Amino acid sequence: MSQIKLKQVHTSEDRVYLYHLKNILEAQGIDCEIKNDRLSSLAGEIPMLTVWPELWVKDAMKEKWAKEIIHEYENNENQGDSWTCENCGEEHGAQFKDCWNCQSIKAF
Repeated sequence: MSQIKLKQVHTSEDRVYLYHLKNILEAQGIDCEIKNDRLSSLAGEIPMLTVWPELWVKDAMKEKWAKEIIHEYENNENQGDSWTCENCGEEHGAQFKDCWNCQSIKAF
């Protein structure tokens, strides 16, 4: 039986954001896990960066690919204009391709 080789690919003080990145990677077929997601209560007792949640890929061979996906996502997240769903009128950031409210797909 081969041993799983975990590799850290990202860390953030925002646990919700890290879980979002995990979902993005898993949608691409990259198995991940979050570590340290409950350590924020120790902030002040130990260095802040030590208690930030971490995103790890379970296959070391996919580390570079995962980092590229995250980098591309973060670059695209800050580009473009927000959009309004034609179906329900909900406002969304440019990074979203479907409506969280009614699940309609963004019209291009």
